[in-house]
Amino acid sequence: MNKLGRLSETELEVMEVIWNLSTAVTVNQLLDIFKSKDWKTSTLSTILNRLIEKGFLTKSLNGKTNYYNPALTFDEYKKYETRSFLSRLYNGKAKNFIAALVDDDELNQEDIAELKDWFARKDEEQ
Repeated sequence: MNKLGRLSETELEVMEVIWNLSTAVTVNQLLDIFKSKDWKTSTLSTILNRLIEKGFLTKSLNGKTNYYNPALTFDEYKKYETRSFLSRLYNGKAKNFIAALVDDDELNQEDIAELKDWFARKDEEQ
């Protein structure tokens, strides 16, 4: 996967809608979905163009209408962001991240037990 740009909160919100729709989407469809935000066509078009530039969307023309499709799935995005996060903050090591959670008391005993069970199941699968 190519290097993706970072998503702003608004861009992520738009992408989540597009991922959930699971079909090509038009500006008018998105304007209807986001009508509570009172966005203008130009505002939404700017957001969509930024998402194209960042590698999240592709655009195709059918007649006079632009259709926007995700360039990757939500699961692919989560994996990319997880790797990026671990690389930037934890030297690429999940262990370092988990250790930080444990050291800062962010994981309780139940969480730790669930992780142990999960790791045991993963180990049995291999």
